[in-house]
Amino acid sequence: MKPILTVGFVAAILVVVAPSCRSSSAPAPPSPPTGGAVWSNEPAGLATVTDRLWANLSGEGWHRRQSGDDRIVDDASAPAPAKALEYVFPAGFPGGTAPATHYYELGGRKEVFVGLEWKVSQPWQGHESLVNKIQFVYTPTSDIAMVMYGPKGGPYQLRVMPQWPEHGSVWLVSNVNGIDPALGRWHRLEWYLKYDSAYGAGDGIVRWWIDGALAGDYTNIRYPNDGGFKEYQISPTWGGVGDVKTETDFYRFNRSYISGR
Repeated sequence: MKPILTVGFVAAILVVVAPSCRSSSAPAPPSPPTGGAVWSNEPAGLATVTDRLWANLSGEGWHRRQSGDDRIVDDASAPAPAKALEYVFPAGFPGGTAPATHYYELGGRKEVFVGLEWKVSQPWQGHESLVNKIQFVYTPTSDIAMVMYGPKGGPYQLRVMPQWPEHGSVWLVSNVNGIDPALGRWHRLEWYLKYDSAYGAGDGIVRWWIDGALAGDYTNIRYPNDGGFKEYQISPTWGGVGDVKTETDFYRFNRSYISGR
């Protein structure tokens, strides 16, 4: 498995300036649907790759990097069921690493949709670089990451960073609805990635939603000239390099869904 890339996530990184209607608080979370999550923004025609309820640390085709900082916990506020995969960031935890990693092989697909139910502890100590990573999709040559971005005490934004040279290591920021993720509550994240119609065409897609509302929509992405999406990772690397946790924080994940073609 490839190591997590952190070089591109320093605070000084160039930011895309995009129109936004940022609100000061997130909308109310959706009601838990019968039978589990409904990914209302999944494009038609995609085949389910995995649909994972986190009742245990391994199985169902997922791989786990051995760690003492991940565990299954009870959470009565979780959408359904009341279990969650918890990653613990203990006091003394160094920047530039993740408490644990769970990953799933994607087999070179060129189009992928990810649904993730996610919760951050309240309080949460943000990294000094402003970067708090959540999830990654890897290609054979690079990766793209979703990040909770903001100062140590918030507020935080949901951003995406393609880290391949064709894109230029530039942040994708919310350009439709500026919805801030709130601490201490569950959010439903949806993320859609699609390669260009041909290498260099510049019509690749990156979209993401939070609690059902479209936040970012980019249809001019240049993807790398490689074999497609290789691997998905839950690997919440804290920041870039430097900084140390002075409190114990956590991320929790209730359900992970991936489809593609």
